[in-house]
Amino acid sequence: MLSDCKAGERFEGILLVNEWKEVPFRQKPGAYLSMTCQDRSGMIQGKMWNYDPQVLVWLKDQDIFRVKGVASEYRGTIDLTIEAIQIVSKENVDLSDLLPSSPFTADELEKRLAVLIEKIIQPELKMLMEMILGHPEWGNAYRKAPAAMKIHQAYLRGLWEHSVRVAELAEGIAKHYPGINRDLVVTGALLHDIGKIGEYSYDRGVKFTTEGRLLGHIIIGIELLTEEIAKIPSFSREQRSKLLHIITSHHGKYEWQSPKRPKLMEALVIHYADAMDAELYQFEQAKENHPQDEWSPYIPSMERFIYLK
Repeated sequence: MLSDCKAGERFEGILLVNEWKEVPFRQKPGAYLSMTCQDRSGMIQGKMWNYDPQVLVWLKDQDIFRVKGVASEYRGTIDLTIEAIQIVSKENVDLSDLLPSSPFTADELEKRLAVLIEKIIQPELKMLMEMILGHPEWGNAYRKAPAAMKIHQAYLRGLWEHSVRVAELAEGIAKHYPGINRDLVVTGALLHDIGKIGEYSYDRGVKFTTEGRLLGHIIIGIELLTEEIAKIPSFSREQRSKLLHIITSHHGKYEWQSPKRPKLMEALVIHYADAMDAELYQFEQAKENHPQDEWSPYIPSMERFIYLK
């Protein structure tokens, strides 16, 4: 497993190549290959300094390879210097060995989800949740999709895990403010990232879909919810606007690609609950990945080191 790699050790195993690109050398002609590789234990950056042109042909059509190389440490992170790769027949690979999944089981997440939905009183909101979660395509995708490409819960069932945790956090906050509509908070939290079921493909690693690159999960989510809400005649226009505003504003800031900033108490709560779960996840991962260290390596997405003791 990649998570077992230590600097100086040799590695040989079957990996999924998520991304790759040719990178020109800075001080001499030519280029090297940079690859993001993964198995179910995690991801690692690989570099192939010398490669046959045939490798580029393989990478354009294939994504599962037997990889040989040596692990090394660079700026506190383990990288892999790849010496050779060989195509592996997809029929001979168990994808569960390559794609990481949420540490929470489907049964546990289903129970937590059911507890949240059971408490929704407003019939239109409960009906919307039941329609989406019971949809033959979207319901399954909601329970299988990742929450992100890299930063947080970038694994199967990640969206489900993240959405449930955000809803639980938001519900807890809402209890302290009588003016907050609890049903709207829970529904909005469970659906705030619904567009990610169309933003990512995740049958062979987590990748952007064409629709995801062109539109992003906020627009995809708005389109999906607008379509489903239209099937509920009793769903008021005001309720529709509030729920769509939550989806539109959950990133919180324009510079974070949020079309709107939160203008409802419910939207503000969901924005902060969303950010809290994403950042606390990174704290958890830092502690898990560096159990003996006092400080984590620098985490670019958070722009800081994390104190682990």
